[in-house]
Amino acid sequence: MTGAGADPAEIFVDETIERLDEMDAVLLAIESASSGHHSAGHHSAGPGRADAEAIDTLFRHAHTIKGGAAMLGMPRIEAVTHGIEDVLALARDGGAMPAGLETLLLRATATVRQQVTGEVAEADAEAEVEAVVAELADRQSWIQAAGEQRQDSQPAVARPEQRPRQSRPLRVSAEKIDSLLNLVGEVVQDRRALAHALGDLAAPQEIVDVLAGGDRTLDQLKDISINMRTLPLSVIAGPLPRTVRDMARQAGKDVELTITGSDTELDRLILESLPEPLTHLLRNAVSHGIETPRTRLATGKPERGRIELRAEPRGSQVEIAVSDDGQGVSEQVLAEARREGSLAEVLGRAGYSTAGEVTGLAGRGVGMNAIKTYVESLGGSLEIRSTPGLGTEVILLLPLAMALLEVLLFERDAAVFGVPLAAVEEVLPGQPDHALGGRPCVEVRGRVIPVTDFAAAIGATARPLAENAPALLISAGGSRAIVSCDALIGQQEVVVKPLGPLLAGIGGYLGAAILGDGRIALLVEPSFAARRQRQQGPTAVTQTASEPDAASKILVAEDSFTVRELQRTILQAAGYQVVTARDGREALQALRRDADIALVVTDLEMPGLDGLELTKSIRADPARSSLPVVIVTSHASQEDRRLGIDAGADAYMSKHSFDQHELLATVERLVGRRSP
Repeated sequence: MTGAGADPAEIFVDETIERLDEMDAVLLAIESASSGHHSAGHHSAGPGRADAEAIDTLFRHAHTIKGGAAMLGMPRIEAVTHGIEDVLALARDGGAMPAGLETLLLRATATVRQQVTGEVAEADAEAEVEAVVAELADRQSWIQAAGEQRQDSQPAVARPEQRPRQSRPLRVSAEKIDSLLNLVGEVVQDRRALAHALGDLAAPQEIVDVLAGGDRTLDQLKDISINMRTLPLSVIAGPLPRTVRDMARQAGKDVELTITGSDTELDRLILESLPEPLTHLLRNAVSHGIETPRTRLATGKPERGRIELRAEPRGSQVEIAVSDDGQGVSEQVLAEARREGSLAEVLGRAGYSTAGEVTGLAGRGVGMNAIKTYVESLGGSLEIRSTPGLGTEVILLLPLAMALLEVLLFERDAAVFGVPLAAVEEVLPGQPDHALGGRPCVEVRGRVIPVTDFAAAIGATARPLAENAPALLISAGGSRAIVSCDALIGQQEVVVKPLGPLLAGIGGYLGAAILGDGRIALLVEPSFAARRQRQQGPTAVTQTASEPDAASKILVAEDSFTVRELQRTILQAAGYQVVTARDGREALQALRRDADIALVVTDLEMPGLDGLELTKSIRADPARSSLPVVIVTSHASQEDRRLGIDAGADAYMSKHSFDQHELLATVERLVGRRSP
């Protein structure tokens, strides 16, 4: 269903891109299956039926695109899709896809996509269309010469078209949605101004009830407006498997891309700008991460590399992660990251590249810096994790909505500032408890972090702070900073306004917000304060004498992402290096590749190889039999505990009564007893 007055050409473009995405997905699946270890001529009834269904799907999409192109006067698209249709008709009569046809059809769908999106120059477009149409005609002749004669196929064409398609959503212009959300923001601001004007006045109960009802309605309207402005990741994810396939072929590698969480929704403005950063991250994974098939086999890995694009909602933020099971970064890079504070700081440095040479895929050292700048300009953060030999994961934390933002407001020298609430780890008491190099510091979970006056962090002059000034612990891109201020105002959802042309060139700010009392708050990029703090003096994270040895490395095996990340964060904050695995098999692979792992923390219930079997495998390995193992699980019965201890676990902890201090004390005790 489309909106009244919608442009038919725009509708055709949207629908054609969706159909091309589906065609590419089918063709890539066929190509992946044909590149497996299947013997020639092995076509059972099962695969035959699957081939016939795939051909019907491809034929139906090509037929529909051709019809739309003919009605709208797009002869090039009509010519290519007509050629696709003719070749598929012959393939359908034969009952299976001829070998190699999927490669030609992928080129044909790419040509149609270029025509639809206008991504190629006019002269090049015409030449490419002519070349593809000619090649399709040649393939048609080849199939006919092989004896696969074309039959009357009209009934088979009509049958797939009878399958109902899901109704299309109502199309509303982005400008109208933005105007609606802006008006909602203005009403929110007016409501706060009214509350500020009323102050502590004792209003009649009728007025209190009306205001409360208005707040509920306003919250509902705000949620609906934000939902109208957000779109699922699937809107831009369709072409990515094809992109990875082409990159891998260019690099001489075998790579499979899986996408999870494609229904996760993001702000439309962010979604529109996301394809370029995602493409670069995928290019990095193919070029820098995944090894050649021969190298992977030599190191005990599957010949085909794996890349995963994952999207998950995180409250008011969305986490976009690109991970690979490739070679990871070198130990030298990790050592540099420990000195700098995080991998994101090292790899995101302008001009930094791990490529040995400049190629068509990578090597100029500008992409990751651009991604870091892009993420921070949206008020998000970039985090990079990597384990040598096991792979790399790049995580983008992005705001769910750009127009409305949850912030923590504070004052410094009569000016008001705000920082995204998601970046604030905690509010700290004002009295520093350490001094480092003449600078006040606060110890946070075993780490001594310098405290910086917020005015100094942004390069401003201000009156001295009070002795017990409050401070904020801000986390951005794997780095932390503590900034002190005069007073905290509190948490508030604000309408983000652009700074305007006069202030647009000022870096470090997301925009501004007008508060209920009429004051203007500048909204600070979380990473800006962290960067400025590092420029003020020594590195923000300093190892204390009580910290564990930096060589102590812990392996966390846990299938739940949330629990795995919680344990990783706790252990890293205590100074340990952490390697993670999603199941017992990955954990054993990590142990075989990394002799420095000093202890294993594992769940019991995991797919494939569970925690009990992992523990038994460790105990059965003469080289690892004495490695400490801690089981952290939701199974807390005495029988479960007995099974864990019998399997060889050194400690058994329940998730229901989980205490991070107990975990750290247990790890310290077990690692400390291990001989160096």
